[in-house]
Amino acid sequence: MASLSLKHIYKVYDGGVKAVNDFNMEIEDKEFIVFVGPSGCGKSTTLRMIAGLEEISAGELMIGDEVVNDVEPKDRNIAMVFQNYALYPHMTVRENMEFALKLKKLPQEEIDRQVNEAARILDITQYLDRKPRALSGGQRQRVSLGRAIVRSPKVFLLDEPLSNLDAKLRAQMRTEISKLHDRLQTTFIYVTHDQVEAMTMGTRIVVMKLGYVQQIDTPQNLYNYPGNVFVAGFIGTPQMNFFEATLKKNGDKVEITFANNRKLTVPAKNFIKAKSKYFDGETTVIMGIRPEDIHIDESFVMENPDTVIETEVGIVEDLGSESIVYCDLDPESNADLTDTKSRLVIKVDPRTKVYKGDKIKVAFDGGRIHLFDKETENTILPRIPASNEISAKVEHGVLKVLGNDITLPSAISLADGDYELSIPTDAILIDGARGETQEFEDLVEPNNYETKYLNKKAPVCSLRSFAPIAPVAMGEKLDATVVNKELVNKTVLLELDVGGEILFAIAPESVDLEKVQISIDLKRVQFRRGGEVVKEPLAERNNLSAHLISEKAGKKTFNYLLKVEDCNFLSTKTISDKLITASGRKVFSVNLAVDFTPYGVVKAEDGIKASVTNILDYGTEKFAELNINGKTVNMFIPSDLDLNEGDYVTVAVNPYTLGIVDSDRDIRVI
Repeated sequence: MASLSLKHIYKVYDGGVKAVNDFNMEIEDKEFIVFVGPSGCGKSTTLRMIAGLEEISAGELMIGDEVVNDVEPKDRNIAMVFQNYALYPHMTVRENMEFALKLKKLPQEEIDRQVNEAARILDITQYLDRKPRALSGGQRQRVSLGRAIVRSPKVFLLDEPLSNLDAKLRAQMRTEISKLHDRLQTTFIYVTHDQVEAMTMGTRIVVMKLGYVQQIDTPQNLYNYPGNVFVAGFIGTPQMNFFEATLKKNGDKVEITFANNRKLTVPAKNFIKAKSKYFDGETTVIMGIRPEDIHIDESFVMENPDTVIETEVGIVEDLGSESIVYCDLDPESNADLTDTKSRLVIKVDPRTKVYKGDKIKVAFDGGRIHLFDKETENTILPRIPASNEISAKVEHGVLKVLGNDITLPSAISLADGDYELSIPTDAILIDGARGETQEFEDLVEPNNYETKYLNKKAPVCSLRSFAPIAPVAMGEKLDATVVNKELVNKTVLLELDVGGEILFAIAPESVDLEKVQISIDLKRVQFRRGGEVVKEPLAERNNLSAHLISEKAGKKTFNYLLKVEDCNFLSTKTISDKLITASGRKVFSVNLAVDFTPYGVVKAEDGIKASVTNILDYGTEKFAELNINGKTVNMFIPSDLDLNEGDYVTVAVNPYTLGIVDSDRDIRVI
């Protein structure tokens, strides 16, 4: 039994074809994870990389506490069940199940015990003396599972194990595999293209498309809160209805116009997490509604007059347990069968009798409408909004916002007038929460900087000037009322009333009060005026170019150095190992880009030469804008450091906090 950690996993084939792009996931012990997506999405490739059957192009894979990138498949303590069973035809069921245990040279008594126990769990004891050809497809699949069970692996990997079975047997085996997971209490990773299997079996589902992870969530959350159009359409049968629409906010209502000028009116609170720019009545969005959330029963239609439209029945599919009704909202369009822009699909009770040609009234469930950005196809109703959009006014250096006055720091100098603010959700700090800073203590590996390098032309920049940075308090505190508290996976989202306006904020789980105090991290706020950005937030990441180089340290020893701009820093083992894994022998010729926060760069005795072009004073924090070879880098200024515009300074970056990208192949390594 084990947890798994996949960090920045890539699979790149010859010619630069990326089968898997930047896969990141933490899998907890005993979870049942399902990878789902259409053919070619990268799900089986990811599974095979976990198994060790495919080489990882870049990234780090951990099973338990061990990095297994270079560990042979047989040594990973995993078991894999394939689509085609892969049983030895000349062996009996017992011999198939014994095979791996005999290779381990276990005593026959122990082998018999494990085989008999696995056969009992799978109910195949009576078939132990048969050969695979005498078994049905479902029985063969159980034998394949049994062969995996006897190995007592940490992780079970199942690659579309039911796709060769008929529909009835698939449904039966789904149940059997779920029961098996409950009995064994170990980690299962299951690959399928069947969304019904994914929804009924997984504790969490990974939806993939063209090598990219689209969304990772529980089955219910994927269904109720799809992150984009692809997930919304892939999960659910029949698939979600999609229409191009515009939104117009009128007081506490939103009018939705779609499909040949049809209109729905829903409460504005349903869309409270959407940005205001979508409600101008002109911006086109994609509206989605599931077939089961459209109703034709008279009582629902009567109770929801604001979401009622009229349409004509086209085709009715009677499936016994339900009926699927197809309507066309624009019958004059002469659209072909593949054009679904005006097609409305409704799932109804089979006892509701409707026939082709009937004129019917249908009512949409206004609380179940999904909205997506037309360009990005991402949801505009995220469970955790990325930012809050609010209006404010500046008068004589004072920001009048949320019913409060906040004195603007010198780093944010704005002319008087009206502004629109974009405040990141996690930039609203609750009850004295501190801004995130990085403490640099004991960062230098023992003796690394005492090494005597033979090549005196490549001195190593010292990190000895790194000092701990104390957390700093954010600005003025504002009173807020907690309107709602929502647990989104493991994150607490607060809906706050601040001066009569609604804000969303990330909070510690301990927040149970009706009243809280908040402060706003002003350095992360974007200011707009008339739609034009007049003040960008402080960049959260700095970027510089880099290379990995090697230097001879002795007769048979070498050290790896990370050359950032013009300075060589001794590379950590983690950085070197991951870069070598990602690039192999070409690692020393690969162009790298390193990124780091303003807290990840400090003044040092030796390092990169920079000039101070500006001092940004945010009141509780100061930052220096540095020019490094024509690139702007922001650096946090501790209270004991005196820096002024025009100064020249030597700085060092902390390799332990770097993010690194292979610029040539656009691969995130760290």
